[in-house]
Amino acid sequence: MEGYPLSVLQESPTPIFISTLSNLTTDWTLSPESLTLSTVSLHEGPSCKPCIRINISVNATGLPKLRGFVVQGLQLSNNAFHSFKILKKKIYKIRHLWEVKYDCLTVDRGQYISVTLFTEPNYGFSVNKRYFISNHDAKPDFHYQHIAEEKRFEIFVPKGPDVDVRLCNQAYVCKDLETNGSKKMINASQNDSPNASLSYDSLLPCLCIEAFYTYRDSKRGKKCPFQEHPEPYIEELLKVSVQEIIHHSNTMTVKYSSPCLLPTLEPAVTVCRKQNGICITENKAIVQKHGKEYYIKNADRDHHLCFKFSLLNRTYIKCPDRNDQLWGLDMKTQLSYVLFIISSKIPATFSAAVCNQSQQTGDCDLKSIIYNVSTENHLGSRDLQLSLPRPGIGDCIKLWRSDVPFSHQYLFCSFDFSHRHLGLLALSTTLVIITVISIVYIICKRIWKIFTASLWRRTILLVYSPDSAEYKALICAFADFLHNILGCEVILDLWDINTVSQIGMLPWFYQKRDLVSQRKGKVMILWTRQSKTMYDQWKNHQNNIIGWKDSTNLFGAAMSCLEKDLQVQQEHENLEHYTMVYFEGLCEKKDIPKCFRKMSRYRLLKDLYRLVSHLQDTTCLSPPCLIKAGAKYLMKKLISSEKRRGLQYHIEVCKKKLDEVGS
Repeated sequence: MEGYPLSVLQESPTPIFISTLSNLTTDWTLSPESLTLSTVSLHEGPSCKPCIRINISVNATGLPKLRGFVVQGLQLSNNAFHSFKILKKKIYKIRHLWEVKYDCLTVDRGQYISVTLFTEPNYGFSVNKRYFISNHDAKPDFHYQHIAEEKRFEIFVPKGPDVDVRLCNQAYVCKDLETNGSKKMINASQNDSPNASLSYDSLLPCLCIEAFYTYRDSKRGKKCPFQEHPEPYIEELLKVSVQEIIHHSNTMTVKYSSPCLLPTLEPAVTVCRKQNGICITENKAIVQKHGKEYYIKNADRDHHLCFKFSLLNRTYIKCPDRNDQLWGLDMKTQLSYVLFIISSKIPATFSAAVCNQSQQTGDCDLKSIIYNVSTENHLGSRDLQLSLPRPGIGDCIKLWRSDVPFSHQYLFCSFDFSHRHLGLLALSTTLVIITVISIVYIICKRIWKIFTASLWRRTILLVYSPDSAEYKALICAFADFLHNILGCEVILDLWDINTVSQIGMLPWFYQKRDLVSQRKGKVMILWTRQSKTMYDQWKNHQNNIIGWKDSTNLFGAAMSCLEKDLQVQQEHENLEHYTMVYFEGLCEKKDIPKCFRKMSRYRLLKDLYRLVSHLQDTTCLSPPCLIKAGAKYLMKKLISSEKRRGLQYHIEVCKKKLDEVGS
């Protein structure tokens, strides 16, 4: 291998070394191995930038005119461009293998650089390589999204070098969770949207996310979601931070360990007593703190007495184990007294008294003297007996541990009064009362069905002009009145909008009209001043003005159908199925066209009685029918008063709207 001097055209002079091997006889090619890149540091110090060492190894057999190479470098982050040539001097000949080492191309840390190698002269071949210059002082920038219901985090990093991400539990150091899916590598150099999904089994207060580059000694970025934004997870964080309750010498203690949230978030701790599904705060109980422990003195070991932790408007209640009790009791009912047998594992005093329970507050006020029993009077035995007189009917017995101020009070309100056949008599009386109540209930139910059954039923198809939203509300109220009060079967497009949208308004109207005809019902047209205007426009065939081609135009469809009946003047029976109704204040008789005056017309609410008689169209004079009708009339009178007032309200709203438009 021999060295030859070169001339270099570049941004700054650097040393070049070239050697040849005369015995290499391979075919010429510019392979990817022709260009290699590496990082070197020619100087020391914090301000020293790294540089790229470029090694070129090209077999030039068959290319005697090869004079050198062109090197181009592009820093991808800031688009800094470098370009220079490496040429041999004319007096030297290089026959076979070119080997060049170029020191060095200065670049910035923490970014990619793209280096391209060309031949001089250019034979149309090139080699391109991308190289990352690591920055040991940099750490990955990332953000996350927490999917709480799936117990996982979505981690997103910017495009760049590959990044390792993991979930860890922060103590003195951040320890791996050692669960599947808690650590992954993100291929950030290849993917356009680098991300990874990390999962956890249970929520931890000190759970953190760490991200670091895959090269050695990379600095780590860390974020702890539950410390940065703890509000949505307070209840779960309190649950995993509060440990079991411990009792010792009448002291109830609970440990709270959440080093990641303290001292910035300190919970408020109180004592509460569970009663009827809720926990009522004991205002007299003073909770003291020692280190990470909260405790209360002079408290009985009972699962009804609990600690309540409050933090950021969220609460968590921790109660003792139900089976971890220091005393229990058994009750026996005798002829004239009630006997309690108390088994206690500790020295204690117990009290009991007859009381009367309030239905409003649930408290039981004492009615008798207080009976006491203590383990001090029963040396060598933990089984105590406490007897009280049998309470009267409706009274209870209250029993509690009285040597400590915080103890659960047991209430016993059910006792056996079966002595001397009182129980059998009470049972027989109860059965008789239940039987009588059942018979009365069945009779009343049958009478109610008779009174509430419809006297008649008429099918009615309502037709109206779409004046305004207030008028549609009036139409719905009137339809509800016909259906619920008069017992009619009402057909209204607003109640059957899905079918109307599927088949169209005109087919829907013809279908319902045929149904009304089959059932001998009525087509009821509700007329207003706007109806007269729309009818005149329809009659003059001004279709584009009012949009009769609209599939939801019920008024236009009804007029198209009614026109055929009006053309046959001699067949008056065609109009027997039609009834005209108008509301007082919204229409006058002069607003009704002459061709419609052969129909039955009613002004509401003045002609409401005549309208009901017209719709009923039946006669029933038999005594059962009259009794039924009278009872039904009285009951419907009570109901219809409210419905009629509601109908009157909608009429007033429409009149007000009409006055506003007119003004």
